[in-house]
Amino acid sequence: MITKTKIPLLKDHHSHPFLSALLSDCIDLKEAQTKEEALSRMREGNKDKINIILGWSNHRYLFEEQDLDQLPPIIICNTSFHCFLINRATKEKLGNSHQAILTNINDEKWVEQNLPNILKFIGSLKPFRPQQLKTFFRYLLQQGVWFAEEMLLPFEWVIPLFREKGYFDRTRFWANMEMFHSLNQETQKEVYGIKVFTDGALGSKTAALKVPYSSGEKGVLVYSDEELHQLIDQVAGINKAIALHAIGDRAIAQIVTVLSKINDEQGGIPPTRIEHSLFISQHDAQKAKSLGITLSMQPNFSIDSTRFQDRLSECYYRQINPFRMLIDDIGFVPGEDLVFGSDGLPYGVQTALEMALFPPLPSQVLTLDEFVGGYCMPSQKNGFIEVTIDEEKRSVLTKVKFEARNPVF
Repeated sequence: MITKTKIPLLKDHHSHPFLSALLSDCIDLKEAQTKEEALSRMREGNKDKINIILGWSNHRYLFEEQDLDQLPPIIICNTSFHCFLINRATKEKLGNSHQAILTNINDEKWVEQNLPNILKFIGSLKPFRPQQLKTFFRYLLQQGVWFAEEMLLPFEWVIPLFREKGYFDRTRFWANMEMFHSLNQETQKEVYGIKVFTDGALGSKTAALKVPYSSGEKGVLVYSDEELHQLIDQVAGINKAIALHAIGDRAIAQIVTVLSKINDEQGGIPPTRIEHSLFISQHDAQKAKSLGITLSMQPNFSIDSTRFQDRLSECYYRQINPFRMLIDDIGFVPGEDLVFGSDGLPYGVQTALEMALFPPLPSQVLTLDEFVGGYCMPSQKNGFIEVTIDEEKRSVLTKVKFEARNPVF
């Protein structure tokens, strides 16, 4: 059966529009299927500057130190942005600067504890042109995205830049605590909430799991229970919302345990989102629901059930994105306490809707109404997406319609 309909443009609840715009002209390895192909692309880098390399997926291939030391100065970013490789030419170019990063970049726990500063460092290596922001928001719109939350503010000047260029009303800013305290009081008012990383990612094998990866790692918990408790108290003290990055079931369990304790002690918790919630259990989902926590999840991450079978047991990869359990058994409501985004992997409606309607596992299926409720703008006033759904072929066709004469496009 073929169904045709129209849905509003997307409201991407988890994205990184500034960093994506800044890095939009970098060498990207996402289409490189082999190590030889990837090395060939990186050899084309500029020998006189540090080249930021995107799109490396370590489930495809790994690099040896001798491979990288024959290349121009490079910093390779794993697709997850939770793992980085720096070659000898880059270390020589940086000299005595950024020694903490150069010394600890292979220390998984240090990386997860210092991730916002690493991303800020990477961003500082790229000259920014304001036209990049306009170009990127035009790209987002072409992919069906109207609103894109900025989940990790890297520099204070980004907020006035968004306002000046006309995109302030099409985003919402989150910052880590260190960045927030570096802002002046007026700029702090523009920050909606505080972003906190509690574990890593599957791509770097640092998402904190209760059962080890096939290679033996259990991932990284960034904080002890006491440290996380203190940090959430600090967020409550500045009257901001909090977004807690947690992919692994061990990290999610820690969050709901700590928040339950805070709720018992103080009679409430700050407005809270758990970002990703990839391996949330029924038990922790029920606790999260009772605490009033919102889950911010990515339908496009359902593909991880096939992508990361190299490192996860079957019982684990079958737990990824348990949307049917969350909605049918626990009672989460898309658009109320269950919202969707992309994390830029990739941006846009096509992959997100295909993975929502036709994911690898039945437990990951979302209906079109659920997708619209959790992922779309409340109306079609800024544009819409024409959707053709082919149930037999398990495929989706999308076509974005918007008013191109608007100056912010």
